Formats: sequence, structure tokens, C-alpha cells
Amino acid sequence: MSTRTRNRIAGFLVTAAAAATLGIAAPAAQAQTASPAAVLSVNCSTGSFGSDGTQQYFTISCSATGTTKWWVNVSCSNGTTRTAGPYTTFQNVRVYCPPNTTALRGWVSYV
Repeated sequence: MSTRTRNRIAGFLVTAAAAATLGIAAPAAQAQTASPAAVLSVNCSTGSFGSDGTQQYFTISCSATGTTKWWVNVSCSNGTTRTAGPYTTFQNVRVYCPPNTTALRGWVSYV
């Protein structure tokens, strides 16, 4: 895996002011290497979970500006994390867990 810094958002854009309001502390290294333009270049709808029978999924719509790359991730009850991407433009993305497992948490990471 590369040494690039990945930022995370959980279905919505998190600015520094919003993070402070929510009580989210960014690691010091992230604050030094991430520019404000990068933080503002990914915008997502509220993510949701669903099922199509035996497979559960996390779905979200996001867009990015500039050269920002973003991924959609879901952690599953069998201990795996599934990832789709990278994307650089608007996409509606659905990431599935393996059959007969539960989707536990979904998020968007970007760089």
C-alpha cells in the first residue's frame, strides 16, 4: 500500500469546523499534509445500507473536483473490508459484503 494519506468521511462532507463541532480530532500529520482545497473537493449524499436477498451493501453518491480520488468502503461481519474505486467524478456506488454476512459500517475515503 502506498504511503499516501487517506481522509475519511461517513456519507457527508466534513470540514474542519464541522469536525470540531462533532468532536472529531484529525491526526496532526493529516492536518499538516492535507490542504483545505482537498477537504472541500469531495461531496457525498447520506450513505445507506440495503440488501438484495443474500447480500447486504453500502451505497452512496459522491462527486469530486480537481484531481481528488475517492473510494467507497464497507466493513462486513466476517471481518473483511470491501472497497470500490478509485473514482474522480460523480458516481452512485454500491459496495457488497459477501453472501450471508452483515454490512456493519460504510465510509468514503479520499486523497
